[in-house]
Amino acid sequence: MSVSAPGPQTESVTGGWKARLLAFFRREFGRPEPARILDLVVVPIAVSATAGLISGTWNAAIEHFLDPALIGYTVAVDVCTQFVILVLALSLAFMTCRRAWSGALLSVAVFSLLVIPELVKLVFPGADYRVRWCIAALGAFQITRTVNRHLHIRFAAWMIGVPALVAVCALAFGPVREYSQLSTLPEPPNSPNVLIIIVDTLRADHLPTYGYQRDTSPYLTQLAQQGVVFDNATSTASWTLPSHASMLTGLYPHEHRVERMIDILSGSWPNVGDVMRKRGYRTGAFSANYVFFTRGHGFGRGFSHFEGYEQNLGGILETIHLSRFILEKLTEYTIGVKYAFFGVKDWATAETIDKHAIDWIDKGRRPFFVVLNYTDVHEPVLPPEPYRNMYAANAPAQNQSAHPQKPCLDFEPKASCHSDRQQFVDTYDGSIRYVDDSIQHLLSQLNEQGQLQNTIVVLTSDHGQEFDDHGIYGHAKSLYRQEIQVPLVIWKPGLVPTSVRVPTPVSTAAIPATILDLVDADDKQALPGRSLAMLWRSNTPVSGWPEPIQELARFNGLERGALNYNTSLESIVTPEWHYIRMGTKELLFDWKNDPDEAHDLSAAQPAVCAALWTKIKTAEATRPQGH
Repeated sequence: MSVSAPGPQTESVTGGWKARLLAFFRREFGRPEPARILDLVVVPIAVSATAGLISGTWNAAIEHFLDPALIGYTVAVDVCTQFVILVLALSLAFMTCRRAWSGALLSVAVFSLLVIPELVKLVFPGADYRVRWCIAALGAFQITRTVNRHLHIRFAAWMIGVPALVAVCALAFGPVREYSQLSTLPEPPNSPNVLIIIVDTLRADHLPTYGYQRDTSPYLTQLAQQGVVFDNATSTASWTLPSHASMLTGLYPHEHRVERMIDILSGSWPNVGDVMRKRGYRTGAFSANYVFFTRGHGFGRGFSHFEGYEQNLGGILETIHLSRFILEKLTEYTIGVKYAFFGVKDWATAETIDKHAIDWIDKGRRPFFVVLNYTDVHEPVLPPEPYRNMYAANAPAQNQSAHPQKPCLDFEPKASCHSDRQQFVDTYDGSIRYVDDSIQHLLSQLNEQGQLQNTIVVLTSDHGQEFDDHGIYGHAKSLYRQEIQVPLVIWKPGLVPTSVRVPTPVSTAAIPATILDLVDADDKQALPGRSLAMLWRSNTPVSGWPEPIQELARFNGLERGALNYNTSLESIVTPEWHYIRMGTKELLFDWKNDPDEAHDLSAAQPAVCAALWTKIKTAEATRPQGH
């Protein structure tokens, strides 16, 4: 009786398992006929166009309430961006595979693996990343298998044609809508133009007009001397989104309810653009801040023309979920900052914003209402030369530290941030000088067109910035004076007096009411608030002027040490005090004698704290609530 040796049997079983697996892949992914060159062109276009159509429409629908203009534009850029990404994957695959068709399939698989997790995240926001990637792996396998087995040019034609048609219609929708709106405007009034310049993240005390020792803004100093300066203007919040909503609607954050990063300005509230357009004005907005001051957050309403993230490649890539995911991971890994692509700022410069605005203004003959947003002094602060090193004592070191790295933007900065503080401030001041020169160039061009003397210019900011003040870098983390005090200058020869300074604390939420007053709108009560012009027209102090309040929603996405990690913040500024409420904690500062707000007087002044807290609650209770 003989017994078979186990070795060959084990090898046979192993060989059978390998053979079956190899046969499976040959059956599913092998192509007996050679791949056509046309197939290799059509597959990337078809897959990327279809994915762009689906994800673009989906993103626009869930984030922007089916705004036709935004859906069309989102689909267009999504198709183009995903096509570029797929072509790069295809090129990589060709370099790693000997067979062209294998490379094409690999590119489809890689593309699917990147797209699917983002789509799953959209449908199931709370899905664990491991679940998303498991679904992505299965989906990539199935998509690649289907493409390999059922590829025909007839099948791919509609995949290219439909997204292409949508993209073309999308790009044409904006100009067509703008032309249609302009053709139905009433006869233009004999009123001045209005130009609002918002310098994002500009704190007032870094301008000579507000006592700064460096000459960071010679042109703005000259402009301020020819107009009205508000010495104690405050924003309604210490970050972009709620502040911009207030500057356009006249409402406080607790009213318009745009307080979190995902919030969208409701169409139930009229804004100053709506009112100006109904009066026959051409209305346009040009935003370098494509993250928050965008159509997607509801700011396109009221503007016949809105240019935001489409102005540069960085903005386009940031609006697409897939490309943003890749770029954020790469840039965080390389330089530690999301909003710069490998050390190059991705936001449009003031020069770019000015050019687009001037080109648009020059195309019309009606009075214009234009809002500009500059982000050049927002982190990462990367002004062009010679501005980057204009105030730096050590230029080589400054080049190595052009903006606060991520550890410095955390609520508790690392020790190295304290030693680098002056370099951060130097670059920030250089950016202010760059913006100052850009504003001078912009207004000079308006003057050459014969438009400037008939234009109301409003210069302000949406919030300030901290540089290790109170142990904080950045903004949106507190309501200290450094984060809420902003410049506010109003200029118009013959309409606005010269060399006037208003010491009364005011809010930037009063800008809409002021604009309607200055252009002599028929219905000055179309928007809430009181006109700031009352403060310079009166020879005596205006009684009962509302004391400005500031609000900051709870952000539990910040570091645990942040002031607003577990609670919202509220504050009020009076001619004597600045009171801050953080849950049950109180802070009180004598801001006139202590502008740095280094000495908390709440324990010594409990009656003052109680009275100011009552004022905040009364103001929030008496004003209409947002929808």
